[in-house]
Amino acid sequence: LLLWKSIYSSGGGRVIEGFTLNMMIWYLVMTEIVTLSTTDYYREVSTDIKTGNIAYLLNKPYHYVTYSFFNNMGKIMVRMMVNMIVGFGVATIFVRPLDGLLIYSLPFVFICLLLGIMINYFINFALALTAFWVEENTPFRWIFQKLVFTLGGMLLPLDLFPEWLGSISKKLPFAYITYAPGKLFVDYSFGRFVEVFIGQVIYLVVAMLICYGVYRKGVTKVNVNGG
Repeated sequence: LLLWKSIYSSGGGRVIEGFTLNMMIWYLVMTEIVTLSTTDYYREVSTDIKTGNIAYLLNKPYHYVTYSFFNNMGKIMVRMMVNMIVGFGVATIFVRPLDGLLIYSLPFVFICLLLGIMINYFINFALALTAFWVEENTPFRWIFQKLVFTLGGMLLPLDLFPEWLGSISKKLPFAYITYAPGKLFVDYSFGRFVEVFIGQVIYLVVAMLICYGVYRKGVTKVNVNGG
């Protein structure tokens, strides 16, 4: 907060690339909600595969990926609600409620927020499944997280990027995880919602297909430590 107050005061302007200080803080609150609501399913999946526990789970009367998704989404939803209460409370205290907030936009923002979390989940899950072939796959998660932090606009709105980089980044899946829901919240329009929603659905379907495909490929040759 102090950093952004200093940036806005030193810049001599109240608006930077369409963002007021109030909008910027609320934008960052929304992007943080997505990233802080995740659970440690990446490590759990990797551990199941590396220890051979996956061999026992395959005999259960449910699909491993589907079961893990619903199990973790329950935990993620609880975390998301807690983060929203805390984040909204802190932002309201320090920079007051969002300027121009449209109450009727909240259900649409929540849908996009949830879709962003789901895209993040399935991409991370697919990366965790690389443990079928790679002994240490933690760096894949680190790389993906850093891409979300930067090209996904978690730390900085993509509108502040150079035009060429911002236009490319806005089309990547990372942007639909954090940037798109955050920007929709602070600058809502139904047209923007439709555009974000369509993009998120497309990336979610692609992420799910990749995730289930990697899983199907991996279980055909269960070759894990101790398994």
